[in-house]
Amino acid sequence: MKVTIYGVRGSIPVAFSRSQYYGGNTTCIAITTQAKDRIIIDAGSGIYALGKELASKGPTELAICFTHAHWDHLLGFTMFAPLYQKENFIRIHAPSTIGQNGIYNVLGGIMDKRYFPVTLDDIPSRLDIHEFKPEDAFYIGSAFIETCPTCHPGGNVAYKITADGWTFFFSGDHEWGINADDNPMCQRLRKFLHGVDVALVDAQYTDEEYLTRQGWGHSTYSAWPQEAADAGVSHLLFSHHDPAREDQELGRILGQLQKTFHSVPVTMDMAAEGMIISLKDQAIDITKKALPYIHQKELQCVSDTSLLEWINTFTQELSRYNDVGVLLDRILHEGRTITHADAGTIFLITGDSLHFAFIHNDTLFPGVAANKFAYANTTLPLSSTSVAGYVALTGQTVSLKDMRDLPVGVPFSFNESLDLSTGYRTISTLTVPIWGPNKSILGVIQLINSMADGMPVSFTQSMQSRVQLLASHAGTAIERGIMAQEFVLRMLAMTALRDPHETGPHVQRVGSYAAEIYHCWAERNNVDIDELRYTKSQIRLAAMLHDMGKVGISDTILKKKGKLNEAEYTIMQTHCALGAQFFTTSTSALDAMAQDIALYHHEKWDGQGYTGTDQSSLAGQEIPLAARITAIADVYDALCSKRCYKEAWSSSDAVHKIIQDSGTHFDPELVDCFLHVLETIEAIRVKYPDLG
Repeated sequence: MKVTIYGVRGSIPVAFSRSQYYGGNTTCIAITTQAKDRIIIDAGSGIYALGKELASKGPTELAICFTHAHWDHLLGFTMFAPLYQKENFIRIHAPSTIGQNGIYNVLGGIMDKRYFPVTLDDIPSRLDIHEFKPEDAFYIGSAFIETCPTCHPGGNVAYKITADGWTFFFSGDHEWGINADDNPMCQRLRKFLHGVDVALVDAQYTDEEYLTRQGWGHSTYSAWPQEAADAGVSHLLFSHHDPAREDQELGRILGQLQKTFHSVPVTMDMAAEGMIISLKDQAIDITKKALPYIHQKELQCVSDTSLLEWINTFTQELSRYNDVGVLLDRILHEGRTITHADAGTIFLITGDSLHFAFIHNDTLFPGVAANKFAYANTTLPLSSTSVAGYVALTGQTVSLKDMRDLPVGVPFSFNESLDLSTGYRTISTLTVPIWGPNKSILGVIQLINSMADGMPVSFTQSMQSRVQLLASHAGTAIERGIMAQEFVLRMLAMTALRDPHETGPHVQRVGSYAAEIYHCWAERNNVDIDELRYTKSQIRLAAMLHDMGKVGISDTILKKKGKLNEAEYTIMQTHCALGAQFFTTSTSALDAMAQDIALYHHEKWDGQGYTGTDQSSLAGQEIPLAARITAIADVYDALCSKRCYKEAWSSSDAVHKIIQDSGTHFDPELVDCFLHVLETIEAIRVKYPDLG
C-alpha cells in the first residue's frame, strides 16, 4: 500500500510563495494497494493535481471516501478530471450522518447550474454512492476500511485502512477538547487508533491559539503525541495546516514539538504535499517528492531571508548599546534562547588568561540574582586543558554531548569543581569562538545544557550554525564596547591627574553601582526589556563621568588635606556646572545623560542640594532619574573609600548612612533598590579594588 498526500491545508487553499514547501491545497489523500485498488480520501483542492495524473493514464476504477461535507474537503470535486471520462467508474463512500442521500445532495448542490456548468447527473463517468454508518467497516478491493466518528461540528468520520501488511489512519477533522477524557466520542477514537502504523491527523492550532478556538472542531499539535504513543502508533503526521501558517512557522513548530516530546516513542513530522508513505523492508518509509527547482530555490531564499532578518535585527539592537556588560548579557541571552540552554558563560581573553566576563545559570541564580556573578574575578589559564581554552586557542567550535564522557584523545578535560561546589550538573556544552573584526579571537561563548522537556540534550547542528553566526557578529559589538569604555577611562585619566580621588577603580565602581540600581528600578517599574538594556548601557558610562568638572578646580582645593572652608566649598560646588559644560554641544543620548548626571548628582531629594549654579535647587522627582541613582552610588563609594581627611567606612556603616538619609538626601524608592542589589554592589567592590 502506498499513500500519497496531495493536500494538507485546512479551511481554504492558499497560494503564497511561503507555503510552497508544505503546500497550499486543502485535503486530499491517494492510496494505492499492491492489488491496484485506488482509494481517495476527501476531494479538497489537492484533488485537481491528482485528477490530471489519473486522466493521463487511461480508464480507471477508483473510490472517493469523504470524511464529511465541509467545503474545504470537497471544493476540488468539480475539477476532478476522471469525472469527465465516460470509461471511468467512481464509487463514492460517505457517512450517512450527512443526511438522507446526503452526499448526493451536497455534490449535486455544488454542481447546480447556477454555480457550475455541468450537473452531477450529467457527469459522463459512472458513479455509485455508498452511504455507511460511522463505525461501519467494509472492503474496497483488498483494502479493509474501518470508520469511527470524531468530534467536529456537523460530524466527521476517521478512516483506518489496512492493506499489504500495514495500517494507515486519517482523522479528518477532530477536536481533542479539554474534556476529552469524559467525551465518549474521544474515547472511541482513542481505541480506534490502536493497531495503526501511520496516523495523519488534524492539528491546526498551537496551545495558545486554542484558548480562543475551543469548540471550533480542530485539535492542537500537543494533543496528539501521547495519544498516538499510547495507541502504539509509530509515525505521526500533522495536517490541516492553518491557512495563515507559513513554511518557516510550521518548521519552527515541528522543531519545538520534537524537543518537547522527545521522550515519546513516536516519529513526528508535518504532512506536506508530495509526501509518500509506504512499507519497505518491513519498515515504514516516508519520503517527500522533490519540488520543482524554482520552488526549491524560493524556499531556500525564504530560509536565508529569515536567517538574515534575524541576525540583521539582532546586530542593529547591539549597535544601540555602548556598555560591554549589557552587550555580553544580551549576547549570552540570545545564544541561550536559540539553543534552549539552561546556562552559559562568555569568556574574554585578557593577557594569558580567560576571564569569566558574563555568566547566566537559570538553575543556580535565576533573574536579577545572576547579576552579581557578572562581576566575578574568576579566570582560566589560556591553554588547551579546558574546552574554553582549547576553543580560544584553536578557533574551532566544540559541541559535546556529555562532559563526563569526552571523546578519546582530546587535550581538554572537565573540571567538576564548580558542579561539586554548587550541586549543578553540566551535561551538554557548545563552545564557540568570538571573532573580532581583525580576525583575532576575543573570547568564547560557552552554552550549557540545551533543555528539552526538562532534561539536558545535545546541541543540534542547526543550533551550532546559528551560534557561530551570532558570535561572529557579536565580536564587532564587543570590540566597539571595549573601545568606548577605554575612551571614557582615558578621559577620566585627566581628572585623576588633578584629583587623586577620581581613580579608575572609583569611577568603575560608581558606574557599575548605578547600572545595577537602575536595573532593579526598571524591573520593578515594568520597563520594556529593550529600553532597560539601552538605558543600563548608557547609565554605566555616563555615571563614570559624574565628576569630570573637577578638572576646572584648582589643586589647592582638590588636594587640600583637611576640611574645606566655606569659600573653598562654594568653589568646589561649581564642579557640577563645569562638568555639565563638557556635554552641552552634543546631541547623543549618552552625552545628554552625562550632562544631567554631572549637573545634578549633588542635588538632594529634599531640595537642599546644589549644582554650582545660580539656579534654584531641584527636589524629588524633578531631579533626573540617572542623577538620583548616581548620587547613591557616589556617596556609598566615597564613604567606603579612604580619603586624606578620613578613613574608609565599613560597608555596614555606609549602608546604614544611606538608609538614614533616605527621604532627605536620597530617593527612598532607589534606596530600596540599592538595598535589593547589595550583594551585587559588594561583588563590584571586590572586582574594582583601589590600587596601592
